[in-house]
Amino acid sequence: MGNNAEYIKRVMGYVDENVPVTKSILADRKNVCAEFLKNVEGKQFDKVLLFGIGSSYNAGLMVKPLLESALQLDVLVASPAMYEQMCRSRNFDNALLIAASQSGKSAATIDVVKELKAKGAFVVGLTGNLESPLALESSAAVDIHCGEEKSSVMTKGVLATAMMMAMIGLEYGLISGRLSECAYNKLMADFNGIADKMEANIALTKKWCAANVEDWFKMNSFSLISNIDSTGTTLEIALKVMESIYLPSDSFEVEEYLHGPHLLLSRKEAALLQLDSVSMDHAKLSRIHEFLLEKNAPSYQITQEGEPSFTKSTLVIDSVKNGLLDFAEFLPVLQVWSISMWQYHDEHGLDAYEMPGNLSGALATKVK
Repeated sequence: MGNNAEYIKRVMGYVDENVPVTKSILADRKNVCAEFLKNVEGKQFDKVLLFGIGSSYNAGLMVKPLLESALQLDVLVASPAMYEQMCRSRNFDNALLIAASQSGKSAATIDVVKELKAKGAFVVGLTGNLESPLALESSAAVDIHCGEEKSSVMTKGVLATAMMMAMIGLEYGLISGRLSECAYNKLMADFNGIADKMEANIALTKKWCAANVEDWFKMNSFSLISNIDSTGTTLEIALKVMESIYLPSDSFEVEEYLHGPHLLLSRKEAALLQLDSVSMDHAKLSRIHEFLLEKNAPSYQITQEGEPSFTKSTLVIDSVKNGLLDFAEFLPVLQVWSISMWQYHDEHGLDAYEMPGNLSGALATKVK
């Protein structure tokens, strides 16, 4: 048993909680968004800005394709540094800003919220603490709705953040007339289908990981690839692998991967994990996986194609097959994958690594 066994067990427990958290968000979405909806009644926004740092930024990337399609508006995703760039060519006076921070204490996020609110933007503070500085600075505060998460490795809070960004956007779309009731009901039916399948998908993933984790332990790096709509999901998991087991990992859209990064597979301890959605680039991703297996390269695939099952190299999850909602299907599965590796690494040698210091503390990234 590793030194962090109990802590890692708790984090995996948070991943399991994705199931009730997702179901609760879907069931309570009207009540949770009530204050926001009251304050935006009659407003017409010209763009949406999803704002955050780290996992909150990645959650924005996950939801961007859905909200762009549903609202037919430009949906921009930004961190504080990217916001400074965006302001060179855009204004956000008539924008809907959804700023996410689970703690509500992200100093850089709060600074931008203050600036945008002063310029006239409508700011939703999406946070797990409705008494936090972010909540108090917002036009309307919305609870992330995931409950307590005592972990520096954000898990259920990531999916809850993405889900709540989606609910805020879709509820606004419905009351503003940008989203038809028929389209809204179809999205909610698919979301509920994903929630109903999530527990079984998580359980199946744990079995797949148990069959492979000894081989994964031998890898010195992982590349994660997907279609463009799922890059937020793979970015998030690459971040989790780096911050939990200090293993170099990166994320690429499939075409970007084929223009250089695939050469990493020349090193036999470099592995590939791909998300194969049936909605986009399915044939391309499947061929990559087949080709690499023919060459005995370490390639692994999580796919929506076929009946739920797994082989050594491939995991098939139960899917509603709605590409705009892929983040809600793939994220819990990938969290199990990354935490399973963390657990195994903890049992076999993570003690040899030591951080040089607390960079976040050195730069005061949180307000008191």
